[in-house]
This record gives sequence, C-alpha cells and structure tokens, in this order.
Amino acid sequence: MEGYAYFPAIVYRDERPDLAEKVLPTCVKYLDEVSNSEFPLCQSANLGNEPALQETANYLLLSAVDLLRGQGYEVDKYDFYLQGLWAQEIIGGEGTNVHVHKNSQMCGWFFLEAPQDGAYPVYYDSRMNKAISELDFMQGEEITNATNTIHFRKILPGTVLFSNSWMQHQLSGNRGETPTRCIHFIVSHRVRLCSMS
Repeated sequence: MEGYAYFPAIVYRDERPDLAEKVLPTCVKYLDEVSNSEFPLCQSANLGNEPALQETANYLLLSAVDLLRGQGYEVDKYDFYLQGLWAQEIIGGEGTNVHVHKNSQMCGWFFLEAPQDGAYPVYYDSRMNKAISELDFMQGEEITNATNTIHFRKILPGTVLFSNSWMQHQLSGNRGETPTRCIHFIVSHRVRLCSMS
C-alpha cells in the first residue's frame, strides 16, 4: 500500500559554537542583572538591539527567512524582523511551560551552555485532532507516526533549533546543578507596503 506524508512539522537544527562563544559573556551579563535565587528560571529583557548580539541576530533572522522560503512561502511580500530575543537561564529542576508564539512565523533556541543533564527542547505533535482519538503507543527510541513528542536531549553549546511558531514547544526541567543558558527568539513579519519590482 502507498503512503503519503502531508503537512509536515519540521524542526531545523544547525550548529554555531563560534557564535555561542561570542555572545555568551553579553548574555551572562544581562542574566546576572535579573537573576534571583528564588526563581530557577530567569529571562533577560529583549536583547534584539544589543550591539554585541547583532551578528547572531542577523544569522537568526536570515536563516528563518531562508527556511520559510524553502517551505514555499512568498517571503518577498513581507518584511521580517526579530520580535524577541531573550537570554534565558534554567536551573534547579525548572523548565518552561508548553507554548506557541502568536503573530509570528518562526521561533527557536540558540544554546550557549548545555550541561549533560540540563534543560532541553521538547516539541509536541502539531496535529490537533490526533489527541481526540489517540491510541496508546509503544514508547521507544524510534520516532514513528504515533510519537506525540520529540525530545532533543543531545544539545551542545552552539546548537540552534528553528521551528514554525505554531508548533507547541517547551524547555524540559534542568536536572543538574549547572545552568542551561540559551537565547529564545521569535521572528515576525509585516506586509510590505510597496515592492521594489
């Protein structure tokens, strides 16, 4: 029997340890400003305009637009911009809630420090109606059509993950004493008022 895989939900991965090394000191500086021992998860203010992060911001934005173009979108009709770019630090069993990003197109994480038992990204099945009549499935290492979450456990400093903003995602709880440090980012768009063509 033939099978057809339609409506894919794709997570893209790149490795940029060179950029991670450059931006880590700046991100740590901003994280130190908001760090509070009572909260095991801290997030900086939006750092999208921080001069020390411009090379990384440009890389994230241009990569996201290229990925959207590759998905078949008419990206030349829009102006894309980084709506948010935050440094995050996760320690002490904490993680983030499952979420999506409204009014945006792409999002992701750029890992700066990734300890072996640190927080890692989890992506959830985007097929909303599947949960209505879900069967039990065999848990295993192999990813099948029945799998409902994808866990990216093998994260390194410099790992960058991109996904469409409508995919539910979260950071798992950090199980170790060493913090996981990353940048979480969102790419949004505006309709271009006039075209140069």
